[in-house]
Order: sequence, then C-alpha cells, then structure tokens
Amino acid sequence: MTVPRIVVKWGGSLQENGGAIADDIAALWREHRIVVVHGGSRDIDETVAELGLPRRTLTSPDGMVTRYTDAPTLSALMMAMRGRTQPRIVSELAARGVTAVGLSGMDGGLVRTERKAAVRAVFGESVRVVRDNLAGRIVGVDTRVLDALHACGMLPVVCPPGMTSGGQPTNVDADRMACAIAAAWRADRLLLFTDTPGVLADREDPGSTIASLSREDARSLLPELSGGMRMKVAAAVEALGGGAQAVQVCDGRVHAPVAAALRGSGTLIGKAVTAQ
Repeated sequence: MTVPRIVVKWGGSLQENGGAIADDIAALWREHRIVVVHGGSRDIDETVAELGLPRRTLTSPDGMVTRYTDAPTLSALMMAMRGRTQPRIVSELAARGVTAVGLSGMDGGLVRTERKAAVRAVFGESVRVVRDNLAGRIVGVDTRVLDALHACGMLPVVCPPGMTSGGQPTNVDADRMACAIAAAWRADRLLLFTDTPGVLADREDPGSTIASLSREDARSLLPELSGGMRMKVAAAVEALGGGAQAVQVCDGRVHAPVAAALRGSGTLIGKAVTAQ
C-alpha cells in the first residue's frame, strides 16, 4: 500500500499552538510520510532587533512583499531559524515520541537556488533596482535526503535558506520552499497553515472562507489577494503545476489543526481528495 505523503508548512506566527500541531503530527507520522517546513518571522524580527539591524521589506511592482535580505540580515535569519524556531519545533515533536531531524535547504543539496542579482522594487513613487539583496529563486529540489531520513524512521524539519550551485546561501520564502518540496516530492497533500480560516472571499469576514478552488481559479484570484495570502496562493499554484496533488490553506490556530485540515477545513486548491 502506498504511504501518503504530507508536507506541513508550520507558520512562524503559530508558536502558541505549536503543541496542537505537534500532537497531530505525532498521531500520524508512523502511517504517513511527513515533512515539516517552517519559517520564523517572529523569531527573525526579534533577532534582527536584538542585533540592532533595521527591519526592511521590498515591494515588487506587482505587489509582492518580501524581506530585504542584505548580508547581516541573512546571518540573523539563519541564527533565528536554526537557533530558535527549529529547535523549538524539534523539541515539541521529540516530547511526543517523534524522532525529528532539523535541516535547512542548504543541507544535502536539498533546495537549490539562483541568486536574484537584481530585483525591481517600489520606493515611494518610483521603481528602483536593488542589487545587494541575497534572495534566491528556487531552481531545484533533491528529495534524496528526505527519503533517506524517512527510511531511517525519522521526520525531516526543514527551513530556509537554500543554496546556489556555488555554495552561497540565499533567502527564500518558506511558503515557496514548502511548495517546491511538495512538488518535487509529489506530495499527496501540502498543508499551508496560517492565522486565518483559509482563503477568504472577503478579507474582513472570517466566515467567508472559500472551500475549494481549481488551480486556474486560484491563479485568477491572485490580483485580489494581498500580503502573505497572496504569496501562499501563488506558491500553491506553482506546487500544483510541479507535481503536488493538492494544496490546502488552513487555520493553524484551531484544536487538532492537522486532523481538521485532513477532514476538509480551510481552502483546498487542486483536485478533490479524500481525507488521509
């Protein structure tokens, strides 16, 4: 029997409900192959502030907002995710009997990137070219290290950054990393946990969750979305085009969030699937 493959994107804003997410993963991991991918926005912001660095963002001409990652900020980002966020997640899982292994996209050549040598960003009324941003574009994922860990009965916990062919670390969005891994690994389900009930028809109305979207509908909806949700849906569209079977944008704040998602909560993007 084929073992279901699930990628769980554990959002950095969901620290308070980490125990509930870990409980669900612990209940599932022996019958499923699970990869956890996480960001760490809150820990990164705290680390950046402690180091006295400015918190800066870039807004692309089409409205995507990303972290401005110069060399000091990239170092702070790696310190925060590998030194704060990831150990906390691994500890939560270990306390529930899950043998978890923390990785970055650099380890084992897992996430290969190309550095964006120049990016266009909006500054006031003008658009300028930024050349010192150490952001990357994901160009490949080698899933062998994930399969090797699963073969040993271990659960991978992965975070940015990725790495270029020349060995340079580059920052990549954690949602995009989760989607790229899900696509390359041909996951049955990618769960993108967030702090909303799902994709909302009206961003001011939490009760307006869209139950399901085709890939084409999700692509058409992108201009109406903003902030992190726009990034999530854009990444979901890419994941479905690359090999993931279904993507679900779901609420990570609820009781038993993984179980609720597998029962159909949130917004399912892609083909209809049955609960795993």
